[in-house]
Amino acid sequence: LTIGYTVQSMENAYFVSIVEGMEAAAKEQNIKLIVADAAADASKHVSQIEDFISQQVDAIIISPVDQQAPADAVKKAQEAGIPVISLDQEVKGSDAFFGISEEEYGRMGGQIAGNWLNEKEADGTIDDVLDSDGKIEVVVVRYDPISSVILRADGLKKGLEETYTGDKEIVYVYEQNAPDAAQGFEVAETALTANPEVSVFVCINDSSALGVYESCLTHKEHTPENTCIVGLDALPEALKLISQDTMYKGTVDIQPSQKGAQVF
Repeated sequence: LTIGYTVQSMENAYFVSIVEGMEAAAKEQNIKLIVADAAADASKHVSQIEDFISQQVDAIIISPVDQQAPADAVKKAQEAGIPVISLDQEVKGSDAFFGISEEEYGRMGGQIAGNWLNEKEADGTIDDVLDSDGKIEVVVVRYDPISSVILRADGLKKGLEETYTGDKEIVYVYEQNAPDAAQGFEVAETALTANPEVSVFVCINDSSALGVYESCLTHKEHTPENTCIVGLDALPEALKLISQDTMYKGTVDIQPSQKGAQVF
């Protein structure tokens, strides 16, 4: 069998892990795997699917940048007798979808932030994280260009609100898109310039959260005692920072390497 995988972006360490898992499974099962990097450009998915059709692959897997843009190309593949599997985010009309509940994924991250706040309440240090009005300021790092990831961001907020049991008001002072570390850094810089008393950052992935962390390091008033950064994906760098008791408080592991292997 020959399988083509058009991946959202190999700049994202999460998808690097996905591909590593795929490659290991492909070798074990004697499958030829062709990986094409869309580099966060939805139009490249279309051309890559067309290339896979011309190569007469046996199946196509896609992790889309945009869930609507590749729909016509997916239909062309199916007309050529090639099934298309959506991985992580579903493309309309694909033959199968392999993924998880995005809202629940985000909710688990929000719970980490909520539990951190509860610990501050329990040990009497909640004042460390309050702004001058006695509120908890939160930044949400989203990625709305992918519609299913909107559910993930909504889950982050729900998990935070449902888990925090204190009586302080949570206010969302800034919400912006950032899929990677560079944009995460920029979002945090903008947020902290306008809202220097932010204490909680909940992020749709570790890549963006790592950028947030680098930004917070340049704002010396932010410390592990008054700042909570939460990401998702359990990237090695994030796990290292968590183990060192930094401002990076948590992440959620959905085992991307295993997921990449299991999609076969």
